[in-house]
Parts: sequence; structure tokens; C-alpha cells
Amino acid sequence: MSVKCKKIIEELNKLAPEYLAEEWDNVGLMIGDIDQEVNRVLIALDAIPEVIEEAIKEKVDLIITHHPFIFKPLKSITKNDAIGQSIYSLIKNNIGVYSAHTNLDIAFGGTNDTLANLLELENISVLKEIDNYGMGRIGNLKNACTLEEYAKFVKEKLKISNIRVVGNPTKVINIVALTTGSGISYIQEAVNKKADLFITGDVKFHDAQKAKELGIALIDAGHYGTENIIIPVIKKYLENINKEDKKLEIIVSKINGDPFILY
Repeated sequence: MSVKCKKIIEELNKLAPEYLAEEWDNVGLMIGDIDQEVNRVLIALDAIPEVIEEAIKEKVDLIITHHPFIFKPLKSITKNDAIGQSIYSLIKNNIGVYSAHTNLDIAFGGTNDTLANLLELENISVLKEIDNYGMGRIGNLKNACTLEEYAKFVKEKLKISNIRVVGNPTKVINIVALTTGSGISYIQEAVNKKADLFITGDVKFHDAQKAKELGIALIDAGHYGTENIIIPVIKKYLENINKEDKKLEIIVSKINGDPFILY
């Protein structure tokens, strides 16, 4: 039993329609044939070489990622560089790659909702509206706590060993805004909506200074830390649409794709 790649893409588009993606983004089927019969699916944050090797070993037909496998236009495809080698390996082993990026961030039930729910926010709403959807989320805590207390809670819920915090540790946190991945550009929206704390990843030095100037606390929980949480959500979604006939075998990558080593 198997499912056509096209059918899987149609189902994923119900969760995260491709048209929601930002103009600069690249989403959809990056490598492969929409008419390919798919038996095994591997879900990962990125289709890095180690994940592709894992897919080959696991005899996977389709890799589903959050980050685009191909982001910038390619001028050539050769075995002399990493992306070229990966493309050769995928085609040789008849493995497709599908990516849902900013469309999955914006969609209800996507990365931002997942993070907001995981961090136990209540009365969740969109941080910045985009059409009938929106980027980022904002909500309140059931019980107010200090920045230090909530920072420890964030580490625990995201299962990460390190975060970076900007602000007075004793500051009381009631309203929390967040954007997964590299979302610091939405900090002004968080300030405008009276958030006490903004959570995102990839915060630069001057961004941290700006947060202090704006009077908002900031937690940098990392790009990987704020987005890897979507992997089990995608798995569960595909399992739900597959539960009756069980034509697909869905597995999650065991590769830790975080490039940073923390000492």
C-alpha cells in the first residue's frame, strides 16, 4: 500500500497552504515527482546531508522539512558542493523533498501556535495580522511570574540547555509575545501590544540593546529550539489523516540538526 506524493502535498496544504508563504520564501516540492508512490516519510527540520543519509538508510520515499531544502536560486548542480551532492543523492535514490516554511509559521496550528501552546499561553491571538492569518502569537500567563522563573520554564518545556535573556530577572511577566525562528523584526508589534516579554531566536547584540531601550524583556531560545517542536506536530497530523487505511509509514529524524555545540 502506498500514497501518491500529490495526495500528501494536498493534505499538508490543508494545514499550511503554500500561498501563505512570504514572497521571499521558497516552499513546496523541492525535489521529486508528484505522481511518485510514497510508502515511507521522514520528517526533519532540515534536509541536511546527515538527514539525507538517514533517509537513504531507512529507505524513505519522501522527506518533509520545515526549512526549505533549496532556498536561493542555483546556478549549477555539481558534486563539487554540498547542495549538489545532496541533490544527486536524492535523485539517485528516488527520494523527494517537500518543505513548508513561513506558510507553516503563519498557519493556525503551525509553529507559532505550537510554541504558544507549549509555553502555556492563554487567550492566544495573532501578533501581526497577514490576510486572515498572521505571524507570531501573543497571550497571557495564567499565573504571573518573574522573568527568571519563566526563563527556566521555557528551557524546561523546549528541552534545551541554554537560552539568552535580556531584562531584569525580577520583572513580572503577564503578557508574552513570540515568533519562532528569526523573529526579532516583530519586536515592535510585541511592544505595541503591551507584551512584557518577547520570545524568538537568532537575536543579535544590537537587537538586545533595542529590547532594553523599548522596555521589553527578551528571551532568545534559539532558532532550532523554537522550531524543532513542529516535527512531532507534523507527524501527528499525517498520522491522523492516515489512521484509517495506514498506507504511510511516518518516522521522525533522529539527527540533531542544531549546528551549535554549547559548552
